[in-house]
Parts: sequence; structure tokens; C-alpha cells
Amino acid sequence: MSATLYREFTMDTPSAGVVLVNFLKSNCAAFVGKGTPLRVIVTEEEMDRLDEQIAYYFGVCIKQISEQAWVDGRQYSKECWHDYFAKLFLPAKELVLPDGEIVIKRGSIARGKISLKKMTAFITEVEAYATTELGVEFDK
Repeated sequence: MSATLYREFTMDTPSAGVVLVNFLKSNCAAFVGKGTPLRVIVTEEEMDRLDEQIAYYFGVCIKQISEQAWVDGRQYSKECWHDYFAKLFLPAKELVLPDGEIVIKRGSIARGKISLKKMTAFITEVEAYATTELGVEFDK
């Protein structure tokens, strides 16, 4: 049985870098020799959005928008406002389906899909838009 190598290293101390380098030194040549070179990806770790942000976004922000905002003589549901703001302020992604069709997926605030910083910016954009364009007054 052959296991697939998968390791993640968090570079939170200088000695963590030494551990990573030693791991590569002791494994790189063997994997290259097998014809399966290792891949190293280095990225800055971003904290995932918080449950408290989601609670505030839906429980305060979107709730007050749906209660106060009127557009062309009508009000809209919380779900409608969320979809609208996600389309307006979150980057869309192209997805190519197996049959070749290309679909555009709106950005998401689901766990693992948006960082804490980006969620904070998203909420700020929604509140600013609601205040300036829709006349919503937030009581936080």
C-alpha cells in the first residue's frame, strides 16, 4: 500500500522554518527519484471569518436593511438583500462544468470561503451602501 504524502507546516516560529527545510532535505531527492517531485506552496495564513461576524451580518445588518429599506415602493426579504450584496460586493468566480459550460458563481461568506478581514470589509461596504443609498439607520 502506498500512502500519498501530505504535510502542512505553519511558520509561526523561526525553528518551524528549520523543520520545513530539514523535511525537504530528507525527502526531496527520494520523490524526484520516483518521478513524483514535491510541490511547495507558501502563502500567508488568513484567519477564517468568525461566527460572530455572520451573526451580526444577518442578525443586525441584513435584518435592519430588510425592515427599513424600500426600493421602487416595495421591501425585500433578508435572503434577497444578502444575494444582492453578495453579487454587488463579493468577487465572482468562473466555474467550468464537465460539459464545457462556463457558469459564474457569486462570492460566498461560507466557512472557508472568506477571511476575517474580507468579511469585515464586506460588512462595512454593505452598511455604507445601506446608509447612503437606502437611508437605513443602524442601531447596533
